[in-house]
Amino acid sequence: MPYLLYLCINDGSDTRINKEIKTLSKHFDVIYLGIGRDESQSFVKPLCHEFHLVRGHHKSIGTLVRYVGMFLKLYFTHAYGSIHVINEQLLVIFYPLLWWSRRRLVADIFDSIFLRSSSALVRSLQSWVYRLPSAIIVTDDNRLQLVPEGFRKKTVVVENYPYAFTDIQPKTASDDELLILYSGSLGVTRGTQLLNNLVTLSSKVRVWAIGWVYDEPTRQLCQHPQATFLGVKTQQETMRLASACDYILSVYEPINDNNLNASPNKIYDAVQAQTPVIINAEIKVASFVEKENLGYVTDSYYVTDTQKLLEALVAQKKTFVFDQSLSQRYTWEAVEGKLLGVHQSH
Repeated sequence: MPYLLYLCINDGSDTRINKEIKTLSKHFDVIYLGIGRDESQSFVKPLCHEFHLVRGHHKSIGTLVRYVGMFLKLYFTHAYGSIHVINEQLLVIFYPLLWWSRRRLVADIFDSIFLRSSSALVRSLQSWVYRLPSAIIVTDDNRLQLVPEGFRKKTVVVENYPYAFTDIQPKTASDDELLILYSGSLGVTRGTQLLNNLVTLSSKVRVWAIGWVYDEPTRQLCQHPQATFLGVKTQQETMRLASACDYILSVYEPINDNNLNASPNKIYDAVQAQTPVIINAEIKVASFVEKENLGYVTDSYYVTDTQKLLEALVAQKKTFVFDQSLSQRYTWEAVEGKLLGVHQSH
C-alpha cells in the first residue's frame, strides 16, 4: 500500500484522530508523527505502519525542535502517496517543504487558530496558508462557511460523528440525582465552574470526568468527593460510560469564533448513547440540539441561577427523545468514505 504521512501534535489518544487513522490504515501504510509524554494512551499505534512519538509537551521549544528533526528524517526517507496535516500550525512550520508536496497534501482543520482572532493580519495569513494544500477538511457546514470563499471549492466536510454504538447501559443515578459526564478537553472554558457550582449546591450531583485536564480549577474539581476522574478512554469506552449518565456536558465559553462555531462530537455521542447533552445557547449548534430535542439548552454559558438549573435538569432528564433514524444517520461509518475520497483523488 502507498505510504501516508500523518502529522499532528497529539499522542494518539484523540477520538477523531483514532477514527481517521483506523479508516486510512485500510488503504495506506500510515506513518504517524505526534507529540506526547509516553505511549500509554497511544490507541492508534497498532493501526500504524510506523508510529513516532516525540516525547515532551507541544509548547516546549526543545520538543518542537526534535519534532522538526523527526519530520525531516521521515519526509526525506519515504515516498508518500499522501500527507495528512492536523490544523494550521504545522502547515506554517513546514510550509517550505510541504510546498513541494502540495498536490498530495490534505489539511484537516478541526481546531482552527484563525478563528481565535479577527485581526486583518491573521486573516491574510490564513489565505497564505490555505493556498498550500490540495484539499481542506472541516467538521461541519458552519466551519465550511468560515473558510475564505476562494478556498471552499477544495474544502470537504467530514463530520465528527462517532462509530455506531449499541452497548447501551442502564442509567446509574436515581430519579432525584444527577450524573453528568464531563469529557474531552476539560477546562474553565468548557464548563468547570458550572459543574463546581452544581456539586457544591447539591450532594446528589455527581460527575464522571474523562479526558485531558487543562488547568488548576479543573484539577480541583476532579478531586472533589462527588467527582470521579477516569483518565483518558477510547471512544467506545467513553460511549458506554456516557450511556449510563443522565447528561453529557457540552458547553463552550463564547469568547471567540472557534467556540461559537464548535462542532462537538458530544452531540452525536449523545444520539448514539441516548444520553442528552447540556449545551449553552450561544453555540450555533445549540439550535440543532433544541430542534431535535437532544438535550437541555441553557440561556447562557454564564449561568446565574444554579438552583433553577439543577431543578430543571433533574425534572427533564427523562424527557429527551432519540430517534432511531438519527442514530443511523450520524455515524462515522456513514461519512468515512469522504475522508478516503480526499486522499484517493490526488
